[in-house]
Amino acid sequence: MARTPERAGTPTDSDGAGRLDLVLGLPDRCHRRRPDGVGLALNGRPVQIPDLEETVLQALRRSLPRDRYPVAFLHLHAPAAHIDWHRSPDKSRVYLRHLDLWQGAVKDAIAATLTLNPIPSGAGQQRLQQLITLAEPAAAYSPAPETQDPILSLRAVAQVHNRYILAEHPAGLCLVEQHIAHERVLYEALCDRWAIVPLTTPLVLPDLDDAQVAQLQHLGLTVEPFGPKLWAVRSAPAPLAPRPDCAEALVELSREADLVGALVATACRTALRNGTPLTPEAMAELLAAWQRTRHPQTCPHGRPICLTLNESSLARYFRRHWVIGKSHGLETP
Repeated sequence: MARTPERAGTPTDSDGAGRLDLVLGLPDRCHRRRPDGVGLALNGRPVQIPDLEETVLQALRRSLPRDRYPVAFLHLHAPAAHIDWHRSPDKSRVYLRHLDLWQGAVKDAIAATLTLNPIPSGAGQQRLQQLITLAEPAAAYSPAPETQDPILSLRAVAQVHNRYILAEHPAGLCLVEQHIAHERVLYEALCDRWAIVPLTTPLVLPDLDDAQVAQLQHLGLTVEPFGPKLWAVRSAPAPLAPRPDCAEALVELSREADLVGALVATACRTALRNGTPLTPEAMAELLAAWQRTRHPQTCPHGRPICLTLNESSLARYFRRHWVIGKSHGLETP
């Protein structure tokens, strides 16, 4: 659970301080087919706040699998002066003053929760495998590990089928898919800096419709008419410009609905491909970069990145939780 006590940016006044508590299902493990898994309460009373429900859905849009919706519970503590009860006769739907500040606080709380290290402790992993309910106590949900330095918690052991990185952590093992881990790293870097560079030789794209041209221009690209049904593109996103498939990539970007979709498509195309052999140093570098991302649980398409197997699970599988003695493979003094 992420809690934001009297957070900066949350509405406050002489009547008291605003605060919100958040319980969030990790997007790679807990989600629903319908957008009915978001619950809200205000000062201890279940309510509907449509604007904040939409804020939760939008904040998690790129962290969930396609066509899946989050499980979350928000409890707002707000001064009475910041609540407009009279816009809904039955008082079930609430309208807040300073809504933009509350929306910002919700986004910050979700971001803080998703930034937690993706390698759970033994007890946390067992609980995460159970159905998470909104009544679950706070300690039962926190996936934070024992170590205080998540960047140093993983050690690359081997590459499996040139696709997965097998890594060791203090509580067990994990398997990380290299392509989507790198995709998450690149996507967040593009979110921080979307750079457009000029092309040495313009690319001529045929048969673009008006919507595709508008999308490329919206992304910051220079697109000019070049002839009947031909368009000259004179700039491109920096990661795509030197690639031999740049023209194909630009056509793909022209079909995206917005900038976010273009960022995801660019990260996916430029990420390390599965089937690529990696040196131990390259594996370690990728694991470190992935752990530093803001949302390490899933790729931008919502797919889980890491499969974790704890030492406690290994011990149960090999029936080591009750066996004692050298004759069973355990050294004794």
